[in-house]
Amino acid sequence: MKRILFLLLLALSAPAVFSQIPGIWQNSSRFVEFSSDGQMRIVMKPYYGFVYEDTGPLPCAITEDASVPTSPIFSLSIKYTGERKEADIPVVRIGDALFFRFYRKAAVGSASPASGTTLDGFYQAAGNNDALRLYRSDPLQEFYCFYFSNDAYYRIRYWAADVRPRDIQAHFTGLTGETLSIPKFITIDTVLYTCITSTGSVLRNFERGTYTVTDGFAAFKPDNIVFEGTAASIMKSTRITISPDGQLLALGEPYLTKSKVTSLDEEIKAHNALRRPPRKPIFGFMNLDFHWDEIERIRNGT
Repeated sequence: MKRILFLLLLALSAPAVFSQIPGIWQNSSRFVEFSSDGQMRIVMKPYYGFVYEDTGPLPCAITEDASVPTSPIFSLSIKYTGERKEADIPVVRIGDALFFRFYRKAAVGSASPASGTTLDGFYQAAGNNDALRLYRSDPLQEFYCFYFSNDAYYRIRYWAADVRPRDIQAHFTGLTGETLSIPKFITIDTVLYTCITSTGSVLRNFERGTYTVTDGFAAFKPDNIVFEGTAASIMKSTRITISPDGQLLALGEPYLTKSKVTSLDEEIKAHNALRRPPRKPIFGFMNLDFHWDEIERIRNGT
């Protein structure tokens, strides 16, 4: 009896690795179903969603981020057909949404990450995939990280580099003249990224400006144009999603959201049984009168 009680308490206290991910998720182009027995299934929605196409299961192990207990950050280890090595894809769940590109508040120098829901601090990119596909995707070759301080923001570009990683800080000057520091190197799933070339430690090329957050949308107003596309995005709002503890951040719409579908097999069967109405003719109906008697007269030359 004591052993049973001990095992029950152990099960209740263990982190719920699978409880936050398994289920059915979807976006406009696909369903994704994760099962607790280590399977992932992608159902495509081709032909403008008229048909649901089941691609079959793939082995998929889900593990939590071991560095943070009960963290909403997970790693999907997917075994694609014909490949020997699994593809490891970081993902985070915030609410009923899954993000593959997200940011994590990181320590800067010897200081710990700022606690609370304030945005102030350095948000380091923690995901380097942009989608969940039927084949292995190459990791992103570049991404941006954000440093927030009061109403100011700094956007820093990192790119993949074949160099030796070192624990070095990069320094730059803020809007009010203060010196700020960020990691020079970031590693995501064995891929090393840097924000400065060669052996330097002074960051010179970065975007800075002010920002506002209203009703879940962030509007960025840069003071300088550094990166391609910055000018076109001035004052455009983008959705911002923050975890309850303020340690995780995602910009833009989620890649997948929790689906209301409870049985994917039944949904596929019911959806594919629907009969679509015929397409609208390219040309509308025209009640034409060809005046055949006049045509006949012309042909006869009379």
